Amino acid sequence: MQEIKTVLKNSKVRLAICIFVSVFFALIIFQAGVFVGFKKASFSFRTGEQCFRQVNGRLNGAFVGIGKDDFPNSHGAIGKILSIKLPIIVVSDRDNVEKTIIVGTSTDIRQMRNQLGAKDLRVNDFITVIGEPNTNAEIEAKLIRLMPTPEILLNNSTSTIK
Repeated sequence: MQEIKTVLKNSKVRLAICIFVSVFFALIIFQAGVFVGFKKASFSFRTGEQCFRQVNGRLNGAFVGIGKDDFPNSHGAIGKILSIKLPIIVVSDRDNVEKTIIVGTSTDIRQMRNQLGAKDLRVNDFITVIGEPNTNAEIEAKLIRLMPTPEILLNNSTSTIK
């Protein structure tokens, strides 16, 4: 035990240990970034692959795909419900991108402070979804929040401004 204490008092050994620990933590942070980037890119790839299959690769003679700056949000959606066939909900997200949402038994569905069930959702409802992407480019919903439609929000905000 005494030998270890004398070795640790050496400034070169301390420096080597500090460098080793710093490099170790830097590698852990780098690996976490790689993991997150890989999940986002693989979701984008699967979404583009499904789009390609649905339109047979061509729409008006042009290739349909996802550009380098068009990575969709893989962990959620905000938009209008287009169809409901529980446990699957299709939502028209920003830029009219359709996203498939999987509603599970543990999905928390809320409107304001009220707890709702999946059967309370209707086509044309405006929702916000937070969840986890799966291997089929679908979002497994953890939270669905029923929101007022944007027109109602705009009407209320303009009436308070006048």
